[in-house]
Amino acid sequence: MPTVLITGCDTGLGRAFAQQYARDGWNVWATYRDLANTIADDRIRHAALDVTAFAQFDALRAQVGAEPIDLLVSNAGIGLDVGTLGELNFDYVQRMLSVNLVGALKLVETFVDNVAASQLRRIVLVTSRMGSIESNLSGGHYGYRASKAGLNAVGRSLAIDLYPRGVAVTMIHPGWVSTQGGGPQAPMDADQSVASMRDVVARMGNHETGNFVSYDGRSLPW
Repeated sequence: MPTVLITGCDTGLGRAFAQQYARDGWNVWATYRDLANTIADDRIRHAALDVTAFAQFDALRAQVGAEPIDLLVSNAGIGLDVGTLGELNFDYVQRMLSVNLVGALKLVETFVDNVAASQLRRIVLVTSRMGSIESNLSGGHYGYRASKAGLNAVGRSLAIDLYPRGVAVTMIHPGWVSTQGGGPQAPMDADQSVASMRDVVARMGNHETGNFVSYDGRSLPW
């Protein structure tokens, strides 16, 4: 069976990714910022990973070894900033960039050889429509928008650089989901969003690498 490694499984989308792939018989590596949030499922292997702590990447790489990873899901992220000019929390802005952007790039660098050694060779970056520069008509959310726009730029470059190795990269917007970041009024729950994103990934061909799409497969503007 194929193997998937997922970051940010403490709550929300990451947790749903791990549970759904485990139910479908995949070999699952689930990572957590806090291992107290471990999913109670014997089919899942668990590991600590704060994506801002680079030593933890080294420790996880040692655990995984040379095992092929068919699907690498960069899901760990932190949510919206609502500060306006003059009231911005720059410590939080920097943390968003560290988690949402730099951590995702470090994840791919750490495990790209494992992905390239697999049969499926897929990388998914969970991004946001708020990272679209063209669609930004409301302003604000400076740090969050920048972190996701940067993630999209990183994903596009990864798609180009990894194409010769047969690795396909996609950036997926999960929709408005009732997670800690999305709030209780969101129209979708994590299970619905993840099921849709998994369908997109399952249908994706190598020629579609580098795309920025919604959870339902629609292309999104950069």
